[in-house]
Amino acid sequence: MRSALSAVLLALAANAAAEPVVDVFPRGDQVFQQLKADPRAVGLGASYYRFDGGHRSDVALGHSWGMTRWRSSSQAWTWQWNIEAMAYSRFTLSGELNSFETVDFFGNLPVAVRRGKFSARAMLFHESSHLGDDYIRRTGDQGFRYSIDGLRLTLSHDLTGWARAYAGGTYLLHTVPDPARKSAQAGVELTSGKLGWSRMYPLRLFAAQDLQFKEATRYRTNSRTVAGVIIGFDSVPRSMRIYGGRYEGCSSFGQLYRRKESYTDIGISFHF
Repeated sequence: MRSALSAVLLALAANAAAEPVVDVFPRGDQVFQQLKADPRAVGLGASYYRFDGGHRSDVALGHSWGMTRWRSSSQAWTWQWNIEAMAYSRFTLSGELNSFETVDFFGNLPVAVRRGKFSARAMLFHESSHLGDDYIRRTGDQGFRYSIDGLRLTLSHDLTGWARAYAGGTYLLHTVPDPARKSAQAGVELTSGKLGWSRMYPLRLFAAQDLQFKEATRYRTNSRTVAGVIIGFDSVPRSMRIYGGRYEGCSSFGQLYRRKESYTDIGISFHF
């Protein structure tokens, strides 16, 4: 009887190991990690910089909700479906009264897959852009309708334990006002190991470079460079990035997409 029971338990364990593993509501960035230097990566954070003679701040209020993650029976493939949303705003800081300049709204439906050091993300997305009331009152510019829907594919390779390279492209299924539909993106990220200054709050250094080329701006180079520290929290799966950065290219805000911008900023972002 004891031998028979052991055989049954072993058979059940082997069958369970052979079945795909499904997780509900996992973390949103485990299969395909968010791009650190992408100006439009969904997250929660703020940055400060001087531009066009004024003090500016960009504020991101967004999150990626992991809905379902499943792994193949061999554990070689991992898939995940997320839902993402973000409001990304620019303010002009001027003492007691801050001016609301513009805001972009994002809604994303990404599906990510990972096998070993390779990962990929395919994403349906919507983006709309609007000028702020303070900007309209000050300039009289009513703006224009900006609304795009598209498909974005990004491939990523972990070159080593501390280096990552990625590349991809976007094709717009619906676009207002510009008929241009294509864009490309590439970049690299470097992240150090734990520096060992604290067991509870491990510290890492990072640097990242993102390049984007959009047909709507005649494929001019939009360059974003960031470098800083990542502070982790071992007790909970969260981290915080403090960084300095440099942006060169056409504005990443939809209402201003033809405007050339160049600035150096400092910022902070949180990842849950």
